[in-house]
Amino acid sequence: MLESMRENFLLIGLISLLLNLFGCSSNPVITPADRSLSPKQTATASTLPNQPMQWGGVVISITNLAQSSEVEILAYPLDEEGRPMRESASIGRFIASQPGYLEAADYASGRMVTATGRISTIRKGLVGEAEYEFPVMLCEQLALWPKQRESRSKPRIRFGFGASSGGSSYGSIGIGFGL
Repeated sequence: MLESMRENFLLIGLISLLLNLFGCSSNPVITPADRSLSPKQTATASTLPNQPMQWGGVVISITNLAQSSEVEILAYPLDEEGRPMRESASIGRFIASQPGYLEAADYASGRMVTATGRISTIRKGLVGEAEYEFPVMLCEQLALWPKQRESRSKPRIRFGFGASSGGSSYGSIGIGFGL
């Protein structure tokens, strides 16, 4: 009977682990590309890079055109997953051009994105009243990151349980509560 109970706890533990690892993963899969030049460096370079670049950041605005959508992005360095690191200093601005229609409510100001594609041109524009040169990326991939959860003012209560053989044939069971 104790052996059957131990097997059940191991099975429950394995299922819980798999659900935690795979069940809640909603991050986009980012195809790696060159990150060696920032948007700011690209805007002032004498030639445009030949290879696909990868930049990411925070959406400033979106404009839907007849055949494409353009997203103005304030760029930040990317972590190893390709997620923009907002706690770092910005590395310039760029325009991500995506064929077709993008829903402005999904790509709202403040949302994080990662874009991969080739730089087609440098476009002169304005940031407020200041002149600015925007690299324009023709997107091969435009990944929208999930909204970050707001911190809760109420504590979360967690419940857990576990089982152990304790190195003997008697075993043990434990229940825990936490905040």
